[in-house]
Amino acid sequence: MLLSVAVVPQTPLLVPEIAAGAADELEPLRACVLEAVGAATSSADRVVVVAPGPAAVSFTDVRADFSPYGYGEAAPATRGVRAGSALPLGAWLLDRVAADVPREYHETSGSALALRPGARTALVVLADGTAKRDESAPGHVDVRALAFDAAVSTALAGPDTEALADLDLDRAAELWASGAPALRALGATVRADSNPTAASWRARLRYDAAPYGVGYWVAEWRREE
Repeated sequence: MLLSVAVVPQTPLLVPEIAAGAADELEPLRACVLEAVGAATSSADRVVVVAPGPAAVSFTDVRADFSPYGYGEAAPATRGVRAGSALPLGAWLLDRVAADVPREYHETSGSALALRPGARTALVVLADGTAKRDESAPGHVDVRALAFDAAVSTALAGPDTEALADLDLDRAAELWASGAPALRALGATVRADSNPTAASWRARLRYDAAPYGVGYWVAEWRREE
């Protein structure tokens, strides 16, 4: 049974050593992320990390390997994880909150995940919003970006699984919303898990901002027992 969800940014800047000079500036976001992940995983029997990717691929052992960013040593257990994947960040977050339960790691292009039956499962969803929010953004400015991110914010605060499951991935790609496949998979997975209704979930949107012109969210969902 799906028990809880934490939605957090997929940016490696959450790791202080990678953020470097921006580490202190991002500390409030980092603390919020760790609190959300800790809360989501505290009562779970299994944790499933979900990140966007070009295709569906799964791993049972991923390490917090940030050597592609010039930090730390390469970890042999991460072989097969594509360069640029957010999954190592998920492993780092779970290590930081000491989530001592079995873990699974999935990249998704937007489809629902097949969860193991029986286990009380927490999802940790790694997903950035658009990267065209203002002049500081990697993609500069697109006037559609604010509306796209606002719709996601509303869905995360709802929670509105239908809105997430129906996200327009073509529009997301135009707006450099790299986390959209993971958000779409979240909506589809929750919708498919024992066909729950939105009323059976309690949602809290803890963070909604765009430092450096990129949309970031921290959201917590918990199933009402």
